[in-house]
This record gives sequence, structure tokens and C-alpha cells, in this order.
Amino acid sequence: MSMPSLRRRQMLLAISQLALVAALTACGKSEQAGAPAVTGDSDLELLASVSYDLFPYPGLKADLYVQVGEHLLKAGNPVITAGLQQLRSAVGNMPWKQVDEMHRIAVLTQLQTSPFFAALRACALEVLYRTPEMFDLVGYGGSAIEKGGYINRGFADIDWLPASTK
Repeated sequence: MSMPSLRRRQMLLAISQLALVAALTACGKSEQAGAPAVTGDSDLELLASVSYDLFPYPGLKADLYVQVGEHLLKAGNPVITAGLQQLRSAVGNMPWKQVDEMHRIAVLTQLQTSPFFAALRACALEVLYRTPEMFDLVGYGGSAIEKGGYINRGFADIDWLPASTK
């Protein structure tokens, strides 16, 4: 089963959906008096956008990527705060979505051995790949326990393997 190629338009649409969800999430939160104007993304928006760059599935709802950011921010891990500062510094405090894709990939490649990247990747894997939407997208049938286990469901229905390996 091969992944469909991502089209730039689909990616931009998904990123704009992320921005909309993040903006709606931020509605109702009052800004602190005297706080400096932020020119880049909010922490939540930045984490959601980077999560999408790591696992770009246009078929997933944007709010799943926002959930990744929410989980990370809720944990209060100082590694996340430091990583966000590194990301912002690397892109000159520009909004992540406005940075050229090749530059974003280069930044993430530099950070791939950092504790921030490990935490972000682990959280994104957990949040995204535990959803029924992802199950449908990648062709996973879900848990077999409720259906009597895998033994009763058959092992010979693996149509994606070449005949020589069955």
C-alpha cells in the first residue's frame, strides 16, 4: 500500500486549517496587559504545525495536530519550552507556516537528536496513531480483542504481501 503523494495545495489547506483551529482555541483568552506583540505563532499553533510537518496526513482533521500541541503544553516539560525557543530562533520568529518548506525540514533535521524532538515525535505518534481516523487512513482494522482475537480473524487475509512471502 503506497502513500498518496502530497500536493502542495492539500498541505497548505491543512496548515490553514491548523491555524484556524488554533485561533479558535485561543478565542476568549485575554491577553496580559503590557505583553509584547507576538509576530510568530502561539506555542500551540507552532507545535501543531511542526507535528503536521513530521506526519503530513491531509486526510486527518487539523484538530488532531492541535491535540498534539495541547498534550505537550499540558505536560509542562521545560524541554518543550526550550525547543519552541530553538524553533523560533531558527526561523527568525516568523510564523512557521510562512517559512519555506526546505528551511523547515533543515531546522527539524538539526533538532532531530534533541530531547524536544523526541518528546514531540513520541506525543505525535501517540495522539495521531491512536485515532480511528488514522486507522482508516492506514488500513488498520483496529483492536481484535473485542472481536475474539486475531486467531479467529484469520492470518491468510494479508493481501498486501507478495505471494512468495506468505
